[in-house]
This record gives sequence, structure tokens and C-alpha cells, in this order.
Amino acid sequence: MQDYKAIIEVVPYALQLGMQVIDSHDDGALFELAPADRFIGNPMLRAFHGGIICSFMGCSMAATVMRFTKTQLPPSLITQTTSFLRSASADLPIRVRTEMTKTGMRVCGVSARAFQKEDEAHVAKCSSLYRVG
Repeated sequence: MQDYKAIIEVVPYALQLGMQVIDSHDDGALFELAPADRFIGNPMLRAFHGGIICSFMGCSMAATVMRFTKTQLPPSLITQTTSFLRSASADLPIRVRTEMTKTGMRVCGVSARAFQKEDEAHVAKCSSLYRVG
């Protein structure tokens, strides 16, 4: 888990978001983003802005790639596909679980699922390809 904390500290946007690593596992990690009024996209629903959710998933996936490839610099994004499945309450933290799907010498694939409560459905899912090396 210490590896992820060090990675987050060198990625300025991850620091600005305030993302934290909660747990790591063999093929990814679990990250958390605490609620904040600055993240609200729809004040009528008190819902997280979709751009914050997407950015949080992107930072989480980049950190996962950096840990697995042992690189010091964030990888270059090739493509990212995000599906927003439901609104996310701005009163609860968002968690993202990442999973490496392909670890190559030049291209890595990673997926992410965002949720608010472990037993509830996902609020968004994402998959990305990154250029490394």
C-alpha cells in the first residue's frame, strides 16, 4: 500500500482531488475520494459531477499502472471509455476498485469500477489503455 501512497504524492491532480488508497491487491487497488461541496455537479440532487468521477477513476487507473510497471512518471493515456450508470450522492465517499487487465511492455490495460456502498450497484465503470516505457 505504501507504493500507492508515494505514487499519489507525485501526481498533482491526485493530490488536488484528495484521493486516498484504502487497500491493494495482486492485480489492483481500492481508492477513496471523500465528499466535498466543490465536487457537486447537480446541486438539486446533491450529486457528484461526472467529470470528477471520471477524473478520479483515471487517476486511480494511472496509479495502478505506475505501480505495476514501476515507473516514476504517469503513463500516457491512449484511450479511455467511461460508462455512467447512476448518480452518486455528494454526501457519501466514492470508492474505485482498479484491476490490471493487460500488462505489456509498451501498452497496459486497466479497468475501474466506482461505487459508494460495497453492497450497492456501481455508479460508473471505465476501461483504459496506457502507453508505458
